Amino acid sequence: MAEKNFRKAIAVIVVLLVLVPCAFLLYDSTVASGEENVELYFMSTDGTMKPIEKEVRGETREDTLLTTLHTLKEGPKTEGMLASVPSDIEFKSIALVNDVAIIDVSSSYHKMTDTEEVICRSSLVWTLTSLDFVQGVSVTVDGQPLRSISGDEMGVMNRNNVIIHGDISAETTEYAILSLYFANSQKTDLVVEERVVEVNANQAREKTIVEQLIEGPENAELLRTIPMETKIRDVTTTNDGTCYVDLTQEFVTKHSGGEMEELLTVYSIVNSLCELEHVKKVQFLVGGEKLEYYKGYLEFETPFTSVSSLKTAAVQ
Repeated sequence: MAEKNFRKAIAVIVVLLVLVPCAFLLYDSTVASGEENVELYFMSTDGTMKPIEKEVRGETREDTLLTTLHTLKEGPKTEGMLASVPSDIEFKSIALVNDVAIIDVSSSYHKMTDTEEVICRSSLVWTLTSLDFVQGVSVTVDGQPLRSISGDEMGVMNRNNVIIHGDISAETTEYAILSLYFANSQKTDLVVEERVVEVNANQAREKTIVEQLIEGPENAELLRTIPMETKIRDVTTTNDGTCYVDLTQEFVTKHSGGEMEELLTVYSIVNSLCELEHVKKVQFLVGGEKLEYYKGYLEFETPFTSVSSLKTAAVQ
C-alpha cells in the first residue's frame, strides 16, 4: 500500500514537472501586460528615423503588440515627423513565439516603393523591439515570408541587422532619405529621385549626396549628370551655408559640354545639396582651384543657388 501511494506521488510530481512549465509559458504569452512603454519610430524631415515614446495597453501581450502596430500606423502627431506605415497596409495577424513577434500583413505591402519599404520595415522592427518582451520581428505577406531583392527570406530581424542609428564610431550607420536631382530623358530639365541609403554617421551628408549623384539614377527613365570618372576631393560646408565641392579634373575633361548639359550637371548638384537645411549655396572647385568657366558657358568663380526649374536658370 505504501509502495502504491509512493508511486502515485511520483506520478503527480512528474505531471507537475511537465505541466507547470507549460503553464508558465502560456501565462507568459497571454497574461495581461498592463501598460507598456514603447518607442514609436517615425521618419523625421531631416532624413533620420527617431522615436516618440508612448504608453500602450493590452489585455495580453499579443493585444499590446497589435495596439502598438495600430498606433504606429496612425502616424505621428509631432511636427517634423512623417508616417512610416502606409495607410493601406493591414495587419492581418500578430503572434508572439518565444520573444519573436510574427506579423502577417496584407499584399499592399508589395505596392510600396523601395524607399517606403525600407522605412516601413525599419520602423516595425525598431518599434516592436522597444518592448521588453520582444527581441526580434518576422514579417510575412499574406502568409508568405518576406524576401529580399535577391529572393532570400528576411528571417528574424532585430536591432543588430536592421540598423537605423547608433553610437558614433567608424562602423556607425544610419538610413537617410536623399532627394537627388537627375536629368529627364529629354535632357530638358531636372527630376528629383528620392532614395534611401545607408550612410556612415561620421561622413558629411553632403559628401554622400555627391557620391550618390556620381553613381547615377536608379530610375531607368532618368539620366546621369556627372561623368562617372569624377572623384571627390573634398566637400565642406562653412558657417555661412556655402558648400564647397572640390572635384577631380575628370569633372571637366570627361564632360560632353554644351550649355544645357552644363546646366543639368551643375544644378543637379546644387539642387540636391540645397535640399539640406544648412546648405544655402554651392561653390565648385576643381583640383582645389576655382575655374573661370566650367566648359565654356557657366561662370564658375561664384557660388550657385538652387532653382525650381532650369527654365529659370540662365548662363551667367
